[in-house]
Amino acid sequence: SGCFVDAFFLFSETLPRQSEVLGASEGGGSYQLNAAAENSLEEMIILRNCASCGVVRTATFRRCESTLAEKMLRAAEGVELTETEAEQRERLEVELDEKGEPFRELFVMPRRKLNAQLQLERLTGRAKVIPFSRMDINDRLAVRRPRYEEMRTDQDWPSVWPVAASFRSSVVPLPIRMGSRPHPEKRPPFQKLGNLELVKIPNFLHLTPAAIERHCNAIKKFCTPWPAELNESKETRLRHFPVTVSYSDYVHQGTSLRDPRARIITITVKLASLKLNEAAREKFMRLAGNRYDEATDTLTIVTDRCYTRKQNRDYAFYLLTALYHESIKTEAWEKMVQRADHLKVKFDGSSTQRSVQEIVERLTAEEKATLQDSTTTSTGRNVSRNENVQKFEEMWQKYRNEVETPESVRRYDECVRNLLGIPRLEDSSILEDHRNK
Repeated sequence: SGCFVDAFFLFSETLPRQSEVLGASEGGGSYQLNAAAENSLEEMIILRNCASCGVVRTATFRRCESTLAEKMLRAAEGVELTETEAEQRERLEVELDEKGEPFRELFVMPRRKLNAQLQLERLTGRAKVIPFSRMDINDRLAVRRPRYEEMRTDQDWPSVWPVAASFRSSVVPLPIRMGSRPHPEKRPPFQKLGNLELVKIPNFLHLTPAAIERHCNAIKKFCTPWPAELNESKETRLRHFPVTVSYSDYVHQGTSLRDPRARIITITVKLASLKLNEAAREKFMRLAGNRYDEATDTLTIVTDRCYTRKQNRDYAFYLLTALYHESIKTEAWEKMVQRADHLKVKFDGSSTQRSVQEIVERLTAEEKATLQDSTTTSTGRNVSRNENVQKFEEMWQKYRNEVETPESVRRYDECVRNLLGIPRLEDSSILEDHRNK
């Protein structure tokens, strides 16, 4: 169990004695190469012997003409091992390999000194000693603890985290964990210290209720109060703000913060708020197609073909503007429109209108022939008959242009009876019973 020291020997055809090769001090601390060994240099051998007893334990042979042997010789002579770029270039141009091509050095590892060379420099006293100073206890005490360990429970958090920033574990005093590990029932997720998953995702630590309230109070002086009439009356709100824009935001856990559904824009507007005439309204309905709901008189435009929400919003308003201007525009060929080209059946110009006019004129003539009352009573009957004609006209258009339902049939029957003056069956039976009594 002695201390072994690496010694370098020069080996000739007949191995010289150790005393001839090395001049060792009595203490066995250092070794020096003598001149005889240097003159008979042919082969190099590395012996590993014990420093106390001098017994050779291992031996390694090397070619004396190798680069390592030359470096050892130059190190023993005290010659500087470094060479300039010009010397290195000249040496490489002279040296040729076995095929006669220029020798190109191959450095498998970085160009640094070998362990044997470092050992030789330490033995000869040419090695540079790097001093290592011990760390001062005051320097260690000067290192501050994490900030979250010094925070109070009643501190002003908006001052600690005023704006949006990446997660910092040294500031947040919360035992947050995030990540996935095998066997989660046995091992909890990773802690917040050095957790990159917490840094990747956005946080809302700057949008606490206290921070939002403080921000609202700061900009409150620049705002005007919300009109109470808009909350009380829906008609007033639709009259001043006819266009409604709707979109959705999605928050979920995943690898990406973006959701393709968040770019969808929906615009709704009442067609009556556009103040179109009859021809423009019909043209608008034809251009809108199934986007217009006649039951609610609402136009709905949904855009999702663009990549961003702003692009879809601009595209939706462009469509609404194009529909409006194309509707109010009148082309020359539109003057040749006929009754069969209309989108809905109209009462004006129909055969029903002519029949109603004939019936009304006949009833008026019969009343004049048999009339014995005053002129005031006749005028009142004419006014009531005109009101019945208007109600019949409205009900006839709804009955012809909308889906037929039992309720629409009942109302149409009632309008026809009022126009012709025919009482209901139950009313007539009640009248006969009253006369019989």
